[in-house]
Amino acid sequence: MIKQFRVALAILLGALLANAPLSAQSDNLRVSVANLSQDVNLLAQQLKSLRLEMEDMRRENAKLRAQVAAATSNRDTQSRISSLSGAIESLRQEYRQADESQKKQIIGEVSRQIDALGRETQSAINSVANAVRSTPNVVAPVHFSEDYPQTGKPYVVRSGDTLSAIARQHGSTVKHIQNANKIVDPAKDLRVGETIFIPIAQ
Repeated sequence: MIKQFRVALAILLGALLANAPLSAQSDNLRVSVANLSQDVNLLAQQLKSLRLEMEDMRRENAKLRAQVAAATSNRDTQSRISSLSGAIESLRQEYRQADESQKKQIIGEVSRQIDALGRETQSAINSVANAVRSTPNVVAPVHFSEDYPQTGKPYVVRSGDTLSAIARQHGSTVKHIQNANKIVDPAKDLRVGETIFIPIAQ
């Protein structure tokens, strides 16, 4: 732009030199050159200011672009985070539902097994009870010994008597009294009013 002004200045000077007398041309030339020089300097300063303003605008534009890019990136990031949060919450709900369903299945299976075990246990108890009821009362044979004193005395059983009390009272033993009287079960075979023989060693 300054170059164009300089070209115009040269053309104007040529015109002035061609149309004016020499002394007048010299004065006019000085004035014109001074004016044009001032205009050129002013234009140069304005051009420099414009360049500085353009540099500032470029830097501001770059900064704004960076801010826009960052804002766009932040929106994308927030959108992704929001989407990811929704997916995580959905997975949590699915896990809770699956967990509850699995718990119910486990509880149901355990309850079924407990019921089955209870029925089996009750069946086994009933079988044992039936077997006990159906088993005949078998009394093991009792072998009585003849190895007891043959001497002694008769005794009439009274209410409240026991073989051990009778044996202590008469100086005998329970075993001798059982062998001499063939008593298998003293609780059943020792009857009130019955006469038994009490072996007493001499």
